[in-house]
Amino acid sequence: MIGGDDLDHVYIDMSQKRSVSRAVRLEPHSVVLDYGCGVGRWTLWFARQVHHVVGVDISPNMVKAARLAADTAGIHNAEHRVLDGMPLPFEDGAFDLVNAVWVLRYITDDNELARTVHEICRVVRPGGHVTFIERIAREDPEFREHESDFNGPTVYRRWEQYRSLFEGCGMIVKESAISSASPLYWPYAMARDTLRRRGLPDPLSPLTSLITSVSLAGEGLTARLMQSLVDRDIMHCSHRFICFQKPVDG
Repeated sequence: MIGGDDLDHVYIDMSQKRSVSRAVRLEPHSVVLDYGCGVGRWTLWFARQVHHVVGVDISPNMVKAARLAADTAGIHNAEHRVLDGMPLPFEDGAFDLVNAVWVLRYITDDNELARTVHEICRVVRPGGHVTFIERIAREDPEFREHESDFNGPTVYRRWEQYRSLFEGCGMIVKESAISSASPLYWPYAMARDTLRRRGLPDPLSPLTSLITSVSLAGEGLTARLMQSLVDRDIMHCSHRFICFQKPVDG
């Protein structure tokens, strides 16, 4: 889970969850699939708002950690399963929402990605949603042997490739927006981290909570401004929040 000392991830976490909350109405009767649940960051958040949530991950250690986190938090409407390939072990239309954050990039084979997208769309009910957040390539897909602190290969794909796959399964784009791209927070974080690296006095870290709150409060305005710059190809923001909906008559 995200600790208070993980300053940047606190902002990212709050920003991402606001994006989902704005795009999808979570109801007390909703059933959610957290695809690639990791240690349960999203599963536990959903569990406090919906009837039932299922978290799946290919890592037994991650699933074990997520179960422990749920038990520690006293959450009883969440279950966590180890995922063993495709197809997904759920009936058609079993979920109101499937959420996948920073997951699809780790599926490096395009055919496997297509199968995964098909399965994700299959288990969403008509009228339901798929939300995901991914790092998007500006032009050609970008393959990396390792990503930051994570071991293993990743692929950053173009938004058009994801759109084609989901629309090919009958889904409709409801929203596509830049994610966690506050023009206030990241310059602040860069200055803060520069002071730390150079061993200089750091008067900025105590301001993190305030900067995070102001950044989140202003995201409605700043996100539209930055999206306009992205649409005009003036700048590139690699992280994208995307929401698809399955038509009721699909």
